[in-house]
Amino acid sequence: MANVWGTIKDAGQWISMTGLEILESKRRVSKAFNTDYSREFELRYPVGDSIKVPMPGVHSIRNGLEYNPPANAERFATVSIGEPFGYDLPEIDSLEAALSSPRSRSAFEKKHIEPAMAKLATEIDSRCALYAYQHAAGVVGSLGTNPTSLDGTTGAAKQYMDELAAPDEDRIMLIPSKAMRALKAANVALFNPAAEISREFKEGSIGRADGFDLFPAQSLYQHTAGSWTGAVKLAAAPANGATTLSLTCTTGDTFKAGDKISIALVYPVHPVTKRRFGTDLKTFTITADATGVSSAATVSISPAIYYEGPFQNVNAQPAANAALTLWPGTSSPKGKVGMVGLALPQNAFALVGLKLEEFTNMEVCKTMRDPDSGISIRFMADGDARSSKRIRRFDCVIGFGELYNDTALVVACG
Repeated sequence: MANVWGTIKDAGQWISMTGLEILESKRRVSKAFNTDYSREFELRYPVGDSIKVPMPGVHSIRNGLEYNPPANAERFATVSIGEPFGYDLPEIDSLEAALSSPRSRSAFEKKHIEPAMAKLATEIDSRCALYAYQHAAGVVGSLGTNPTSLDGTTGAAKQYMDELAAPDEDRIMLIPSKAMRALKAANVALFNPAAEISREFKEGSIGRADGFDLFPAQSLYQHTAGSWTGAVKLAAAPANGATTLSLTCTTGDTFKAGDKISIALVYPVHPVTKRRFGTDLKTFTITADATGVSSAATVSISPAIYYEGPFQNVNAQPAANAALTLWPGTSSPKGKVGMVGLALPQNAFALVGLKLEEFTNMEVCKTMRDPDSGISIRFMADGDARSSKRIRRFDCVIGFGELYNDTALVVACG
């Protein structure tokens, strides 16, 4: 069998490539992200820690034959690189390497590469889940209570995405195992396809419902809702395109990143027709923690509020003194705690990978990049002459951006 270090020239390439293949097979949450923009970070010149990428233009239909060119209507999404992270293998000295270190590639893969990639895949999914739940605008379910109805979960999420013209392919829903168990138990009698019934009993998951592939996920987050003592209202009507709201509230009220809110009489509109639909208010996510001071607070929200123009997403300008609702669909949400699942279309968020520099003065240093996702793994190994030890490490860098986050939802659970 081939010795791991027998051919130093290709050891790094084999380890990083094998690691990347294992990593890609273990990712789940992150596979619901759009990875098309990773190539922007492959340019020969430095692009910095963030880039602005154009989003498709939105134009109106002309009536009649008179030429009426649209005004320039471009929006850009910011995709930013986050903090590097990695996995360090245990140091090994020369004597241990001679006596007990795996000598074959298969043994080295099983002992070191597979555990490392499992942890890195979980870390990538965890970072994606945090970003998605804090930036997804929509919500279904009740925080603090596990769902028991497919209609109130996949059905409600499907309606939400359809009404906002989200792509209907590759939709994914990720919920905690406890919520999956509750859904399965409550709905097993409703499924007729033998394959789906078999999956429920053999694998403990529902499989596919209402156009979603459902998976239990262990990288999801628990959220503690903000605490509002009394009514929270708009202090002033926000401008078109606003990403912050000025509020009147009770001193000490808290607003948490990831909280979902709605505004009285502010409804969503279809992105093409610009007509209001349904009776459900438009929901927004709070993107940064804030606290009420002197009966006032300013909160950052996403998506931006557009009540006119080509990017219009609500039926009217929110009015001063309009009341806000915290976690629509949840009764008494003040300080309530619950897990948050995710319902994601492919175009809600961007995930990018950065290819790290390779050093030439090391025993082994090789970076491999997946051509589809753009995620890269760098493996480095080198010896320390003073301690007679070999240092081995994996490194990874990823980044995120909002694309069409108003089509993404959190699934509020217990």
